[in-house]
Amino acid sequence: MSDTVSNFELQFQEEREEWTERIRELSVRMRNIREIGEVQVELYSDRQKLLEYAFKLGQALGKLNSTYRGDKKNKMIYYSEEHNTRYGSNEKTHLIDGDLTEIKYRIDLVDNHTSFINETIKTVDHMLFGIKSRISLEEFMRGGGVK
Repeated sequence: MSDTVSNFELQFQEEREEWTERIRELSVRMRNIREIGEVQVELYSDRQKLLEYAFKLGQALGKLNSTYRGDKKNKMIYYSEEHNTRYGSNEKTHLIDGDLTEIKYRIDLVDNHTSFINETIKTVDHMLFGIKSRISLEEFMRGGGVK
């Protein structure tokens, strides 16, 4: 694999670790009822950041897929018309897959990272929904009863 792919892997790994730690931090802060308002604002802000990032990843994935399809077409033409050896359909497919391994791997990296970001958005949504329950629990514990 190229250095670019290794850089993607490293960058995505660091981003996953940062978001995991961020969610963990906000989760711990939700325990303190005095911080709920601030945590809620931060969750909305983080959710927007994640949405924008997911969109950018989708754009990058679209470009990679477009490049992949173009390269695949060019390789098919090469192995069908320009190459001196005659290959069967299955042989061409295997050769093309081998030639396009790196771009396919990049597509898989971005797709997996997009899935992680989308799941993180869901976690933030659940945390935002849980704030109401957290406030209700605090009211109940202070003797406010169930409403």
